[in-house]
Amino acid sequence: MEKLQVSAFTPTTSTSSSVMTESGACDLEVDAAAAAAVLPPSILLRKKISDVTMEEEGSAHVVVDPEKSLLHKLNIADGSDHSVSRPWVVGHRGALYDELENTREGFNHCANMGCDAVELDVFALEDGSVIVFHGAGNDRNPGLLQEYCNVPGSILDMKTFEETQRLTFNPNFAEFPCAPDKILSGKIPKLDDVLLDAKKSGLHLKIELKGAGTVQPTLDLVDKYGMVDQCSFSSFDLPRLKELRDLRPQRDSMTGKHVYQTGALFDDTPFDFLKQAMDVGADEIHLRYDECTPERIACIHALGMGSMAWLCGPVTMTSYAESKYLDVGNEDEGCFEILLRTGVQQVCVNKPDVVIGMRRKKEQAKTNIGPTPIMQGSNRPGIVIAAA
Repeated sequence: MEKLQVSAFTPTTSTSSSVMTESGACDLEVDAAAAAAVLPPSILLRKKISDVTMEEEGSAHVVVDPEKSLLHKLNIADGSDHSVSRPWVVGHRGALYDELENTREGFNHCANMGCDAVELDVFALEDGSVIVFHGAGNDRNPGLLQEYCNVPGSILDMKTFEETQRLTFNPNFAEFPCAPDKILSGKIPKLDDVLLDAKKSGLHLKIELKGAGTVQPTLDLVDKYGMVDQCSFSSFDLPRLKELRDLRPQRDSMTGKHVYQTGALFDDTPFDFLKQAMDVGADEIHLRYDECTPERIACIHALGMGSMAWLCGPVTMTSYAESKYLDVGNEDEGCFEILLRTGVQQVCVNKPDVVIGMRRKKEQAKTNIGPTPIMQGSNRPGIVIAAA
């Protein structure tokens, strides 16, 4: 069997059996025939023209610099479309424009609107409780409370679940875009209750292991409620995934896949992201949405792994739409159409209703009048991408 060296950045095909990147190739090998079936054409070279310029005086069209174009960032400005037939819609912390993030109300709302899954974050407390919460800060110092609840410290300073129930969420925090009454009435849930809700609704839970010491107690709860088929686990902290894989190495005897599915999360994608994910036994790779080029997605799939694009929080996504990617709106149909054309299998989004609406329209169009025409860019009127 011919082997192909797989790039972990932006591969281009050639007549040789190697796929190289701008800064070299990683040392992973896959079946060349399988890779050839999924690897898209070489990436397009592009140059900076200007940030935003008028095509001509008085024109209704705006010319967008390719460097401020999501279409170009994702290497699909050639009109290519690698979309899967039915991408999974994952509510990022629920449906946070409609309900407070990481709450039972938000997750149940996602189930009712037709989401395939929700992403949620967990911390383990000293009393043995596993709670669902995100908090401010970063993955080195997560769960900070000041912006979220107007109190100093971290959620990990809370010793018991009862203490967390005395917290009140901050209705003025910009990362909470839902109605103020939803924010003020919001309560941090136990993972137990979220699992039981999902068991009734059939919603899949993608559980991000946010805090230290979360692996074993989270696994224990999933096992307790018989929910392993409805749950998967993720983390930016890859050693946490390795810990989980060491604790739960079982594989399905029919498919050979891990029974306990895990996803390796990456922000800025490292050169060796494929190897890092494989080294911890991950089953999926989750990339930030504007890092999901068709080349990266194809490499993930060629290795038999699943793919997911995750979107940033509401504040960052609003900022990106205003200044970073001028050819799409803030999680509008144009943004999602471009993202789905990369071939990514799952999208973890703040506005799941938009993607579900798109999916239903396409399914209805196929039923009534055949295939839906491919949208070639944003649904923003008057947007033109400058030629590279």
